[in-house]
Amino acid sequence: MGKPFKRTVAGVEVVTIPLADYAKLLDCQRQLAELRAVQSGLKGSSNGHSRSPIDRDPEVAAFIANRLGQMTFSDIREACLDQFGADRAPSRSAIHLYSIRVASRLRRTQSHEPPGNPA
Repeated sequence: MGKPFKRTVAGVEVVTIPLADYAKLLDCQRQLAELRAVQSGLKGSSNGHSRSPIDRDPEVAAFIANRLGQMTFSDIREACLDQFGADRAPSRSAIHLYSIRVASRLRRTQSHEPPGNPA
């Protein structure tokens, strides 16, 4: 990976990386979302099935995960309708609940990581 360029813009720390590295990060994020969706499906309810339509569809889960924080839930819903059709597109409220679960998993993961090297 190329060396990132770090700077503060309007009080917000930002990093610029090569486009190829960004594409790799997005792919890793997609793969992680798919793995988490599969994992959560394995941990589903007592009958072995997750109640969430998003958790049961890794492709939809990855699609949504890649858009969380970048689009509104309504816009994600519209993008899902365009990409997957009405049968596979989750409701706006299901997307919202999924975003809460993803954020919770991320917080748990980050709280278990060893401290990084200070820059």
